[in-house]
Amino acid sequence: MKFIPTKKADHYFFFIFAFYYLIASVLGFGYSSSRIISNGGEIPIRAIIHGALAGCWYFLFFAQVLLIILNKKNLHIKIGKVLIPLIIAVFISGIYVVLLRGPIPFEKVPFEAMGNEIGLFFIGILYAVLGYIYRNNPHYHKRYLLYTIIILSGAGIVRFYSFLDITINHLLVIYAIPLLLIFVYDLIIYRKLFKATWIGFLIFLFHLFLLSQFFGMIADYLRPIMRD
Repeated sequence: MKFIPTKKADHYFFFIFAFYYLIASVLGFGYSSSRIISNGGEIPIRAIIHGALAGCWYFLFFAQVLLIILNKKNLHIKIGKVLIPLIIAVFISGIYVVLLRGPIPFEKVPFEAMGNEIGLFFIGILYAVLGYIYRNNPHYHKRYLLYTIIILSGAGIVRFYSFLDITINHLLVIYAIPLLLIFVYDLIIYRKLFKATWIGFLIFLFHLFLLSQFFGMIADYLRPIMRD
């Protein structure tokens, strides 16, 4: 395989994504949590644990991008060792939250769509594992981990735009636009599509058209069992 040097534009591209998702998650979930409390509700411990783990994941992604920009590669590698354990913890706690969560009247996301998040957690794990496997290939590594952030950020992005009081097309804003930006970036900056870009996209399409309903049925089956 021919070695392709990374370009300085990568710093700006991945930093903007990392900053966007970090801020969106903080503001989005902060807004949602405050509304739950102000409406007399309580936030379950399981949701707090999941939120803390997910917050660590967003911060870690942002910090890792920043370390590369600052040329702190050794520290980047050391911190990166917590990647897989952390994403597995996010995965397990997230499924637990999704299956035990009830509808929230003021949230704009259809409750029926929550079952699909189980599938997204699985896909997110797959992207993270691929990112770890290709940790010595910076182009693949960065793109697979960016896919992980995109796929696992649906709930945070929806709440972020609710905080801004902006109505969005969920599929377009959460997934289509970010994924398209990666394609456009590759073609403009590198004049090619990296394998990780189109393989990651195919994995997403496979989930969207073939697996999402399957995971939704699994969620519908497991919810009453876990609530008993």
